[in-house]
Amino acid sequence: MNREDIEIINIDIDDTFQYGGRTFQGLEDLKKSAFESYNKKDKMKRPPYVVIIDHLYPCFDSEDYANENRYYQNYYLTTDSVKAERICEETESGFSVSGKPQLYPILEPAFSMGKIEEHHLPYIYYHGEGNTMQIVQNAKASAKDKITVNRPACDFSFHDDDPPCLYGPPPGYKDEPVFIDDNNEPQDRSWLDILLGK
Repeated sequence: MNREDIEIINIDIDDTFQYGGRTFQGLEDLKKSAFESYNKKDKMKRPPYVVIIDHLYPCFDSEDYANENRYYQNYYLTTDSVKAERICEETESGFSVSGKPQLYPILEPAFSMGKIEEHHLPYIYYHGEGNTMQIVQNAKASAKDKITVNRPACDFSFHDDDPPCLYGPPPGYKDEPVFIDDNNEPQDRSWLDILLGK
């Protein structure tokens, strides 16, 4: 798969997104919907299916083994029950342990672009800590095969009657006078003029 066909979207773990006709309320809702091979019977009632593959962070000593609780996590999303079953069967048989290539590994997008194949998509990667996760999907996929994110519209302006403004003050805007001399007298220049060197 070509790198330019892979779309990566960074989202907050609390962002709402949709896939397969279902709305997910962030990472916690995704976790509740996800299943591993051992509990798939309860969760495979209707699509979309979310199969989690996770790996514990590496442990190097007894303190790590006693205290490490972070997991690298891939959430493979599909509306196809056969694909969901295949991912679960691979996890059950331990393909990576038996020497066979693992078809659905943990794929951190930043370091795995060359390993991402079309059958992996779409999936969501979470590093196991922090406030962001990554949606990884086929940029050329149809709308029904993509994860869509609900982002609130930005409505920022300086005054109620100004149009929404995203990149600075609207033309002609004058801010409050600046008091910067020793007598505490207002100056003709605004903060914006001072910053711009006017």
